[in-house]
Amino acid sequence: MSKEQLKAFLDKVNGDTSLQDRLKAAKSQDEVVSIAKEHGHDFGT
Repeated sequence: MSKEQLKAFLDKVNGDTSLQDRLKAAKSQDEVVSIAKEHGHDFGT
């Protein structure tokens, strides 16, 4: 994962409260990665 990809995902999270709630509810890193992929950000653990 590049720093640019991470920054883009974090910018998206900061502007989307429902996405924030999904990430808070995630029980594992894999769930976080899956949510990120759903939003067009492909990075792994």
